[in-house]
Amino acid sequence: MNLGEHIAYDIVMAILSISLIILGIFLFFACKKKPVESEETLPLKHSARAYPLTVIDIATNGFNHRRIIGKGRLGTVYAGKLENEELVAVKRIHSVLVLSNAGFGFSSVMKWLSLAQHPNVVPIIGFSEAPGIRYKS
Repeated sequence: MNLGEHIAYDIVMAILSISLIILGIFLFFACKKKPVESEETLPLKHSARAYPLTVIDIATNGFNHRRIIGKGRLGTVYAGKLENEELVAVKRIHSVLVLSNAGFGFSSVMKWLSLAQHPNVVPIIGFSEAPGIRYKS
């Protein structure tokens, strides 16, 4: 390697090193984490509460067929209005599914799922259950 090639090699390595340092500084500031909101400013999410079957029955007008707003694999969804005038959707889970999953802890699962917060997920505010019957609202 002659002197000219050695100087060219040193210049290329210096430019490459400086470029990597600038890139590292840029990535550091670009990827710097934003401060997390304190827990005091985040909304507190409560788990779903258990409603008596009578409340759900009154809210849906006895599961009147005119209140059906949707049907799916898991059950039928009814429009309802609670005593406090809050509008809710009540899913009446098909009895076949309830009986085949009788021991899976419906109330525990509903309380756990109700803590989920996502813009594309409808919040679960409550549930009701009796032998062979499950509802969530």
